Amino acid sequence: MELICNGTALQWTPKRLVIAGYTGKNQEAVKKHIDELKELGIPAPPRVPMLFDLSPHLLQTASEITVVRNDGSGEAEAVLLDVNGKWYVGLGSDHTDRVLEAVSIQKSKEVCAKPVSKEVWALDNILDHWDDIEVRSWVEKDGKEQLYQSGTLGEFLHPSELMRIVRERRYDAAGMALYCGTLPLHGDFVYGGTFRAEMTDRATGRRIELKYRTKLLKDAEEE
Repeated sequence: MELICNGTALQWTPKRLVIAGYTGKNQEAVKKHIDELKELGIPAPPRVPMLFDLSPHLLQTASEITVVRNDGSGEAEAVLLDVNGKWYVGLGSDHTDRVLEAVSIQKSKEVCAKPVSKEVWALDNILDHWDDIEVRSWVEKDGKEQLYQSGTLGEFLHPSELMRIVRERRYDAAGMALYCGTLPLHGDFVYGGTFRAEMTDRATGRRIELKYRTKLLKDAEEE
C-alpha cells in the first residue's frame, strides 16, 4: 500500500489492524451511546474501550468498496499508522455491517473493507494540538449530500492513553493500524451511496479527505 506524507510516497504493508471502540473521554456519553445501541439490538461491550482485532488486508485506499447486501454504513475516524517504525495519522472509515452487528460486533467489522486516506500526517507534528483537530463526514440521502458527523479529536482518548491501553492488553505490533473511535451521528444510519469525510488541522489549515462509494454486488441467491 502506498501512502503520501508531505508529498513523499511511503510504501507500507500493514501487519495488524485494530479498531478501538467506545473511546470517548466523556464516559457518561459513552454509556448513553451503549444504551442507544442496546435498543437497536446491539449488545453492550464487556469492557470499555473495546479493541477489535481484524484482518489487516481489509485496509484499502481505493475509492470504491463492494458489498453483497446494502446493510453497512461508514464512520469517520482518525487512524494511527506505524509505518516503518514511525507513527502517522490518517483518516479512515470503520465501515460496518449493521445487521450482523446485532449478532457479533467483531464479525460485523471483519466482513467490511476499511477505507483509509492515502494522505497522512506525521503524528509528532500534531500531537501538541491533537484535541483541536476537526473531523466531519457526509453521506448521500435522497440524492443529496448531508452532514453525518462532526466534532473534534478532543472528544476521544489521547493517542498516548489509547496506545497505553493497547500495549497493556498486548494488541500492539509493528506495522499496526489503529482506528481511534468515531463521533456520534446526526440522525440515523445511512446505508450505501457515497461516504465523504474530512479531517482538518485548524492550526495550519491542512486537510485530509476520504471519499468512497459502495458498490452492491449481484446476489446469486436472488437470481
